[in-house]
Formats: sequence, C-alpha cells, structure tokens
Amino acid sequence: MLRFTLVIPTLERTMELETLFASLAAQEYEGFDCVVVDQNGDERLAGTIERWQRAFPILRLQCAKGVSRARNCGLLHATGDIVAFPDDDCWYPLDLLKEVAEWFSLHPAFDILTVGAKDERGAPSGNRWIRDVCEISAMNAFRTTFCSSMFIRRTETFRRFRFDEAIGPGAGTRYGCGEETDYILQRLGHGERGYFSRALSVGHPVRDMLSGQVTRERAAAYGNGMGYVLRQHSLGVLGAAFVAYDLLRSMAVTVKGDFRAAALCLQHGWGIATGFLTAPTGSGVRSR
Repeated sequence: MLRFTLVIPTLERTMELETLFASLAAQEYEGFDCVVVDQNGDERLAGTIERWQRAFPILRLQCAKGVSRARNCGLLHATGDIVAFPDDDCWYPLDLLKEVAEWFSLHPAFDILTVGAKDERGAPSGNRWIRDVCEISAMNAFRTTFCSSMFIRRTETFRRFRFDEAIGPGAGTRYGCGEETDYILQRLGHGERGYFSRALSVGHPVRDMLSGQVTRERAAAYGNGMGYVLRQHSLGVLGAAFVAYDLLRSMAVTVKGDFRAAALCLQHGWGIATGFLTAPTGSGVRSR
C-alpha cells in the first residue's frame, strides 16, 4: 500500500482547516499522515489539531511566514511514498487518495500527477487547461499545476528539489504566486515526468482574476510571480503569449461592461511583463 504525506501550510484559517480535516477523515483510503506547518503566532489551532489527531496522524511544525518556506519545512519531515500539498482552504473528495494511489501504481514511469480543481458548486476552479488529460511540459505547466492538486512520488532524489522561498504568499517579495509551477519545472528539468488528469479533482474555492475576490495589488503580485518563474526557466515566448492573453481577456470583459475585471486583467498582464523583465536569476531557495 502506498502511503501519503500531506504537507499543509496554514495561516489565519481555522474553519477552512476543519473542513479539510473532515474530508481527510472521511477518505476511503487510510494510508496517510499530515504535516501541518502552523504559521500563526498563537495557539488557535492547538485544539483543532488535538481533536483530529484521534482520526489520523498529524505532526505540527512551526516556522516563519511564507508558504514556500512552510512547504520546505514540511518536506523535511515527509515520509510517505507520495507527497501532496493541500491548501488549508481546500478539501478532498471521498475517493481521491484511493484513486491517486491506484494511478501511481499503474503508472510507474511518472513521478508527478496533477488533478483538476472544482469549487463547492462543481465548477472548475483551477487547472483550466484546454485538454482533460496530457503529459505536463514547460509549455502547459502554468495551466496544469495547482499546488492543492499536486501529488509527487518520493524518489531517491526527492529532497533535491525545494520551493523557491522568494515566491508565493508571505515571501516578503512582490512575487505573489508561481511557486508550485517553478517546483514542477525544476523536477521536469531534471528528467522527471508529470501527468495531468481532470478525471480526478480536489475541492478549492475560485480565486482567479474574474472571481471578484482579487484586488489590483494581488493581480499585480500574481503577474509578477508568473513573470519571475518564466524568467527563471527562460520561457520568454510563453510569457509574451500570457501577456497577450490578458490583453484579449481584458477587451472581452470590457465589451461585457465589467470594467473592474478588465482592469484586473490588465494589471495581471503588466505584472507578468514587469516580473519577467526585472526578476533576478538564481535567487531564492531552490533545487540543490
């Protein structure tokens, strides 16, 4: 039986973490443990973790703020055959771990599986790639990788790769996202193979530019993060395509009269361009 370790960074969320834990306790597959990296400055989660430890093993760690920093901290304690990175506001369908374990058993040539994401209504909320199944490559990684939906085989070289601590929420930089895509691109660049399948999915709220939950500052930070990752992996042509896409999307929603969404798309596209043009190379904490 393959065993999972779920690395869960968390900050300022309690009810959402309860929802995730409840979905884990209901799994049809029991071979998993959790590493919760608590970045709160208080004991708000102590009771929650103590209560759910009766249902499945939980190791609680603490580290400085930053989602990439937290995942790196958790990775040092991951012992499962498969490692996943659920956000503290996502949830797992009942049979997800069982189905993922079966997939890895049937596909030994692959070290990475990413699945779809759906919100509470069942609508797509991440990984909006045009195909339902495909092998992951540098050209589609930004649309097929979403941290909550990633499952990584723990191989002999597993600890060689780390999340870039210059990227992601809490990093203290202007690069607000893209850490998971950078992580996958690192692994692909060293010969690992990844696969995307929308036949499986995690639950996660919608957080994109058109969801109404993103500020202009966050849109810019998301764009800067994408630009940074594109620069690190020499993907300038793809970056230009993303900027063009944001411009077209801005025009499309302007025609519909949604000027706020149009402004967010423009902000995101500008962020990609500036992030790419100004990002340093070789910074942060990455593979080693």
